[in-house]
Amino acid sequence: MAAAILRRFRMGTLSPAHPEGWLGLLVRAGIHPASLPLCCQGANFTFIEPLRHALERLDPGLELVPAISFDTIVAWSPLTYAHDIDHWNLRCGSRPLPDHLLAIRGLTLQGDRRLERLGRAWTIAGRLRLLDLPMRSLPGPLDLFGDLELDGLPELRELGPGITVHGNLTIAGCPALGALPADLRVDGAIWMDAAGPGFGAAPALAARIASPWPGFEPAPVPMAFPAGALALAAQ
Repeated sequence: MAAAILRRFRMGTLSPAHPEGWLGLLVRAGIHPASLPLCCQGANFTFIEPLRHALERLDPGLELVPAISFDTIVAWSPLTYAHDIDHWNLRCGSRPLPDHLLAIRGLTLQGDRRLERLGRAWTIAGRLRLLDLPMRSLPGPLDLFGDLELDGLPELRELGPGITVHGNLTIAGCPALGALPADLRVDGAIWMDAAGPGFGAAPALAARIASPWPGFEPAPVPMAFPAGALALAAQ
């Protein structure tokens, strides 16, 4: 049944008006319902908006706000515009953020004083930006097929086990963070605004930390989308 729901999602025929018909099936399959709009590439906005509002009624602990990019396409004449979701802005709701969230677009969480931790076991095929938040820890496991940006988290003290960043890691404005976990995997560049002699990190990680900021963007790292994200993506 979960496979049938995902097929209907990709075809744009899943009814967001009656989420009770498919909500429980997705949860039992280990897919949080909020993953559906997060894995939509913007091909069907008439479907995304009702689904997003249905999730808000269910109170999944978050509100999703799409950030739309407009690419100009010359198709004969006149000009036409194709829109896509560049990334999602995620706002904390009345409950803790859910576990097992899957996204094929980047996520930005910024300035929400209620947000003290993420959910566990997130997979994101894009950049994750955590900005100006009261988080004390970043829980794992966390699998990012993009960059991880931690900026303005003054109470952040630890990164949890099982965090994999297939892109670059940027840490700025996190004065309470005193170490990087030994099992942290970062395939790209590691930059910190301030990493003094007392900062702890495994030798393999410590040797790659650039501090202070060298003044140029780290080179992007080629990455592959996880199979689960491709299976959910609406084409």
